[in-house]
Amino acid sequence: MNGSTHPQLPPASQSCFEPQWLHDRDEPFLHRRDRLPEPAEEPKRLGIRDFIRVDAAIIRDLNLPIVLCEPVTDMQRRGDFLEYVELLHEAARLPAGSVERLLKVTAFTVSVYSCVYRPFLPFRSPAGETGEIVAPDKGIRAIGEKCDDNPGVNALHVEGRGWVLSGDEKNAIEYRGLYANIRPTGLFRIDFHDKEIFSFNPLVTTVQHLVVGKAYIDHYGTMHIRSSLSSLSAQVKYGEPLFGASTHKITGWLMEGGKRQASPALHGRWDSKLMVSWGDGSKQLLWQKNPPYQHPSRYNFSRWVVELGTESPELQRLLPPTDIRRRRDVRALDSGRYKQAEQERARILQRLREARAARTKPHEPCWFTLHPEVRFGEGRRYTYKGGYFENRELARQGKGDWDGCPDIFGDGPGAGVYA
Repeated sequence: MNGSTHPQLPPASQSCFEPQWLHDRDEPFLHRRDRLPEPAEEPKRLGIRDFIRVDAAIIRDLNLPIVLCEPVTDMQRRGDFLEYVELLHEAARLPAGSVERLLKVTAFTVSVYSCVYRPFLPFRSPAGETGEIVAPDKGIRAIGEKCDDNPGVNALHVEGRGWVLSGDEKNAIEYRGLYANIRPTGLFRIDFHDKEIFSFNPLVTTVQHLVVGKAYIDHYGTMHIRSSLSSLSAQVKYGEPLFGASTHKITGWLMEGGKRQASPALHGRWDSKLMVSWGDGSKQLLWQKNPPYQHPSRYNFSRWVVELGTESPELQRLLPPTDIRRRRDVRALDSGRYKQAEQERARILQRLREARAARTKPHEPCWFTLHPEVRFGEGRRYTYKGGYFENRELARQGKGDWDGCPDIFGDGPGAGVYA
């Protein structure tokens, strides 16, 4: 750029493998919605009794008034992170061990946190809840599962064009009156087709003005992005809020042999863009957030998040009983039926309380294997065991019925759900 001599991103190679599922043009999720339904009701205004209820509910069960929630679950929010996976597709076509690939992966990690910006809180996912994305047009298929609910543990497995993203995280929520800290412990890993592996850690997220005032979100901490094939690593520091004011600023640099490198330097905002400045004074845009969606909603969803809520008869017949789209409370809120959403959530929570009380052994995930010797944050404590997409294909052919998956969101008493 501007006559500079620093490394430039080379033309993309076409050598990356293309799994067969990427060419499936009959996938129902290809036909995605482009907006939320018109709300059937006006949201309720909160009074002082609701504020008292919020205080008690957060401490007890996160059973918040529906008007403070959005029609997604905490498991589903992991799918939000994949809005900018094109950055990983591009990284897969760059040389292993290169600065260029390291910068692309770093840009992706920043984009992940740009997707965590909404002050509405998600529905709490119970153990066993799953969420899938099969989007050949976007180059990904993914499965996530809530592997445990005490503490809350989410595991994720994503396959893309020449890479696999996996990881798990344990979230601790610290309620501090007018704000809450979401403090995760875990590790995410990206395996590229040429054997280079990257890892990065999650950040602390703070929700300010949780009950009174205009709520907003901030992230803080230092993210470390490490490669298995290079002595270079990247560090990105997210600025801590000052006197309650959100900054959103990020700064970053490369490390080699424990020493901070003067060039290149990273800077920007996690909610808008990431730039790299080179030693010769030139700058390069690594990532930029998509503009606000043309069909705004109460929840300020991006188009990608709107699309993730797509449901259709063709898609429903492929899904296990544990899938997010089986939750009638979430579907009711999605269409603005607040009273029904409250009633359905109360029914599901009661069913789950009965299920947990009747459980005689620890919950065992359907699609992920626990490695108890691995500590959170030091490696992958849960790894994908395989089989989900194969079972989905059998359901598509009318040959499978998801045997072994608990009927979490069905009707009737909860005893036996986790048997």
